[in-house]
Amino acid sequence: MAKLVIRNASVNDIPSIVRVSLTASTIEEARGFSAEWTTYLTPEELRKIWVKENRLKDGFEVVVAEKDENVVGFIVFKRERDHFYIDNIDVAKNEQGKGSGKALVTHVENMATANGYSLMKTDTTENAEGIPWKSYGFWTKMGYIDIGERLPTKWDFMTIPFGKNLKCEGTVHTE
Repeated sequence: MAKLVIRNASVNDIPSIVRVSLTASTIEEARGFSAEWTTYLTPEELRKIWVKENRLKDGFEVVVAEKDENVVGFIVFKRERDHFYIDNIDVAKNEQGKGSGKALVTHVENMATANGYSLMKTDTTENAEGIPWKSYGFWTKMGYIDIGERLPTKWDFMTIPFGKNLKCEGTVHTE
């Protein structure tokens, strides 16, 4: 069994990140749950927002999951004033359900607590029929709580905010 490695992404990972993004779900699955475009559709689009090392514009960071030196998943997150926010996570379709997503989220949660943060936030979507995106169950299994709000978007779906309180050692981070 191949060992899963979690590491900071680099600009060299851009083609692999795009490949994972394109294979994580089908267009049919995503219809009604997301905008028609994504930054991760082409390497050129992702390069436009890549700043340096594992950093994107607006303070976002990227971490990848790797098996046998192949990127099988990635997570995009940001350190806010009082919490960490997970913006995106994708795992290649053939690797879903094998622990890569859990490992990526756990890695970011560990970074948060190591830096004195005690709150994680993320979100998923709900289509016009009120059906949540497939990540809803993943987030609840990971201990994230549906805050109970449904926030409208300019598209034909709603955003579902999630939060999770972390056990934090030492001083809580505040800026």
